[in-house]
Amino acid sequence: MIKLLALSSIFLLLSCNSTRPALLKGKLTTAQGHVVTTYLALTPSEQEQGLSGVQESDFKDNEGMLFYYPEAGEKHFWMPDTYFNLDLIYLDLNFKVLDIVRNLQHYKGRNNPDLIPRARGVWSNHVLEMKATSKISQEIKVGDQLKIEYSPEAQKAIQNL
Repeated sequence: MIKLLALSSIFLLLSCNSTRPALLKGKLTTAQGHVVTTYLALTPSEQEQGLSGVQESDFKDNEGMLFYYPEAGEKHFWMPDTYFNLDLIYLDLNFKVLDIVRNLQHYKGRNNPDLIPRARGVWSNHVLEMKATSKISQEIKVGDQLKIEYSPEAQKAIQNL
């Protein structure tokens, strides 16, 4: 009976489907002094996954996902399997806000790829995604200087990119 209970518990733990990606974190401070817990999408697979599958209730207004790229280039984003609208904040190498796409519409699922909303391409180093309804996001403007602090683990991972 104990073995069966233990096996059932392990199965339950393994089958739990977390809606938040297990990512390294940073802390971003806006020009207005707000602190945003920032999940870092560093690898191509993390960047491809992005916030797909994350429920609105599982992503707070003071959270963001930072797509970190070692090189500047034109960044293109689309919204497959998303559950809430997003603001996309395009940043230069030093985290100065270059451009913002506001309220990009969400799209549940990946069927009908031609219908999935896409943001215009913007030349940048990094992109921060936040809920479009976030008051913090709504206060960020082009020209703002953001400050990022990484955990030691995140700093090491970034240096290895």
